[in-house]
Amino acid sequence: MSTDKTTELSDSQVDGIIKGPVAGPPSSGMENDLIPPPGTMYYIQRTYNFLDNYEMGTSRKFGRVTWNADVYTYAAGAVSPSDPNFASQGGTIYTVMVHSGLVTIYDQFSADVWKHMYFQIYPSESNLVPSLQLPYSGSENVVGDKYDYSIRYGQGMQMLKNQGSEAFSFNAKYQQDISRVRAKQTSSTAGVVQFGIDTVAGSSTHRNTEVFGLSVFTHKNPSQFPVRPGFKFDINGNENWTISEGFDLNLGF
Repeated sequence: MSTDKTTELSDSQVDGIIKGPVAGPPSSGMENDLIPPPGTMYYIQRTYNFLDNYEMGTSRKFGRVTWNADVYTYAAGAVSPSDPNFASQGGTIYTVMVHSGLVTIYDQFSADVWKHMYFQIYPSESNLVPSLQLPYSGSENVVGDKYDYSIRYGQGMQMLKNQGSEAFSFNAKYQQDISRVRAKQTSSTAGVVQFGIDTVAGSSTHRNTEVFGLSVFTHKNPSQFPVRPGFKFDINGNENWTISEGFDLNLGF
């Protein structure tokens, strides 16, 4: 049976404006340089708790999923987002999402009750343009049963400071390394940003599966914000269990 619903995130699911990333399951090799220096204008970071220990299944609950996203939004191009010629002056809105979380299968079920799952952010009517999803499909380094992945993201941006009177260069960077056991990570930017996990063979480690990935959207019209994209989580295909909800994405500057 499938569960598919579309609702708005409650206030409790949006943690608000914060200065650093939300804590998630431990990963190695993490470096977060996505926050510009103090005094930078037209930047905001917000954390979304899309799913918080949300139980999977219909008549029989077979596990739970937590999915968070640290969302970093920049008005780049050294142009004020209030400028009516924002796009023609070289302005771009960048939205970078760093995903974390955990999928847990209950002990009374096999750790391999699932074969594939995916996490998706879809633009809906928001005019957000899917730009990047990391790590790329097929980018793994295989060592025995381990599938090692690396996220290496970097984006140079012209930002404003001193009340908008001074432009400066900011290089947003993020890196993270992780290993999966007998499981591959997949990605897509075909109309949506989507990352998934497919098992290759059985493993007890599939009982607790870490969520990780980095997504990037762009937008050219600040006046259209706030926008309402959506998120979707699916495990074992639509015939089994899926959930889809909408959320508000504000510029906040």
